[in-house]
Amino acid sequence: MSWPLGLHTALAALTGALGLFIAANHPLWPNLLGVAFVAWAMAVGLRPSLFLFVLPALLPVASFSAWTGWIGIDEFDLLLLAAVSGCQARMAADCWPRRGRSPARPGYGARTVQRGRLKALLTRCCRPDGSAGSAEFTLVRLARIGLAALAVSYAVALVRGLSAADPSLAGWFQGYEEPLNSLRAGKAFFFALLLLPSLRQLHERAPALAASRLAAGVATGLGLLCVAIVWERSAYPGLFDFSTAYRSTALFWEMHVGGAALDGYLALAVPFAVHAVVRAPDRRRWGIAAALAVLVAYACLTSFSRSVYLGVGLSLALLAWRLSAQRQSFPPTSLPATSAPTDSPFPPPEAWRLWGGRVLLVVLAFEVVAVLGFGNFMSRRLSASERDLGGRLEHWTAGLNLLRSPSEIMFGRGLGRFPANYSQAVPESAIPGRLLLVDDRRSGTYLRLSGPSQDARRQGAFELLQRVSPLHDGTYTLAMDLRAPQEARLSVAVCQRHLLYEASCRGTLVRVPAGDAQWHHFSLRLNAPAASTAGAWPPALGFLSLRLLAGSGDAIDVAKLHLLDDTGRDLLENGGFSDGLAHWFFAGRHYFVPWHIDNLFLEMLIDQGVCGLLLLLVLLALACVNLLRGPGRTHVLAPFLLATLIAFMTVGVFSSLLDMPRPAFLFFLLLCFALFLNGRAAANPLAAPSVPGRTP
Repeated sequence: MSWPLGLHTALAALTGALGLFIAANHPLWPNLLGVAFVAWAMAVGLRPSLFLFVLPALLPVASFSAWTGWIGIDEFDLLLLAAVSGCQARMAADCWPRRGRSPARPGYGARTVQRGRLKALLTRCCRPDGSAGSAEFTLVRLARIGLAALAVSYAVALVRGLSAADPSLAGWFQGYEEPLNSLRAGKAFFFALLLLPSLRQLHERAPALAASRLAAGVATGLGLLCVAIVWERSAYPGLFDFSTAYRSTALFWEMHVGGAALDGYLALAVPFAVHAVVRAPDRRRWGIAAALAVLVAYACLTSFSRSVYLGVGLSLALLAWRLSAQRQSFPPTSLPATSAPTDSPFPPPEAWRLWGGRVLLVVLAFEVVAVLGFGNFMSRRLSASERDLGGRLEHWTAGLNLLRSPSEIMFGRGLGRFPANYSQAVPESAIPGRLLLVDDRRSGTYLRLSGPSQDARRQGAFELLQRVSPLHDGTYTLAMDLRAPQEARLSVAVCQRHLLYEASCRGTLVRVPAGDAQWHHFSLRLNAPAASTAGAWPPALGFLSLRLLAGSGDAIDVAKLHLLDDTGRDLLENGGFSDGLAHWFFAGRHYFVPWHIDNLFLEMLIDQGVCGLLLLLVLLALACVNLLRGPGRTHVLAPFLLATLIAFMTVGVFSSLLDMPRPAFLFFLLLCFALFLNGRAAANPLAAPSVPGRTP
């Protein structure tokens, strides 16, 4: 896939300028991120294949929304923008006319390069017998048409979503009903599309390098995710506590209002842990891969997600089948590793590998028994499955009722509009709270926290948060100014807490008397929560939490917040809201119905209509055909890519996944990789040389 020189140049400049603009407005590290953005863009421009490793590797950790307060934009977007800018700049350089050419008109050199590539592709693919080359050419052409059509669908849905939102609410700190949420829901696909030309070029010039970088990047990301989960569970419920109602979230802050970001990521990434074990060429790397597999199993099990158990189990069964079929194509050899054929994807069956595999299977089986047998949290969740399914069916029906006109059925309600539309159509299940910054000439800047006035089910289901450093023994003083048009009750607490579940909290209830214009000053003494069950190490981070309780007033105004420790140091940033909602975060609390439809296919249908859903299904079908029967079936990554796509779709039956930008980007990247996979690469990427030429 090659685009005109001018388009590559414009995209490189636009994404670079946008990334620098976002970095300059970052609430925490504007200068540092600006320098890092330029350096990363230059590195990708020099070696485009780097993005296939770095982006999947940093995806699980490159977000600091809980500290910045940014919901629609995060640090991973800066990584993506820099990668796109570098890749597009490299593509523009490759399209630039070489010395000795005399173009008769502007752009002739770029068009000559494109015609030459097309001619070479036709010569290579359209063979007289019409066999493999013809099939490959047909699949590639259909994939391009499908992606182009889906891009149009996404663009139309984006315009519909932006036009339906209130433009006066634009800003850096937007929630799920504002315009930025439409961009948030669509950016994963557009980023993958902008990286596609470089991905296609890597497929042609260095297919083995592209495959190895992608697999290593996803495996590295899995390792970082496992470190985050081990730290989280050690600091909060306890590493071996499988009975407390605590589900791991790692660093996927998108889950602050529920959702399945971790579930979707595990479904996509777990097959690459199997890849690391199966393809490890020596004892040292096999040992590292085996340790990763044990940690990944722990991460999956402690997600306590029924869809993860089902999706990962199905993907492992699928992998066993496809790897067995692939192994039959490469007869085993007893040669040592240094003498193994370079076209075999399987290392020789040495004795240490066979015994190591058996020990690994025993360890994994023990993990399953320990998590499910020594704790009762998962058994409680399984016993509630029938009730949960009934509630989910009601939720899906209410979501489908949002599509009322023929145009909405065909093209959807627009990207990112589900929370707002659902809250309007189903008031009894609306979003349980909202934040509004008010800049008043007399009172200055303050925050209005609103919530449902009478609804026991949504009692305190929305809270304003700010991350604070690990809490120690002692007394904290919380000072703030409050006012309310009607008498209101505000729950305030300091908690040892990672995201959704508290390890321990100390708080109190504040009653604010009615009065439209009169501010009331409160100074509260709060004792630090007791140490977490896992002890002081690793340190348990904390949150300051404010919740407007149902049954009181509809809204409360908050200003001049300070949280002082024993030394008088203020632990809060931007307590007066002069910098907007910088450093402030919000979360749902045990009630996530209005935020997600909880089904990937209904999500596509509601956002983009029948057209968008059918296009996505067609692309998935094309990818599966390529991996099972097409030119890509002989590639070393074919079984693993097929397993990731099937697992992601399985989890998507019970979860919304495309409204989680980071897992959605990995999904679209792997989908594009699978669509254009071919058999021209050697089966073993570690043994196959790259195509000579410019450094990829």
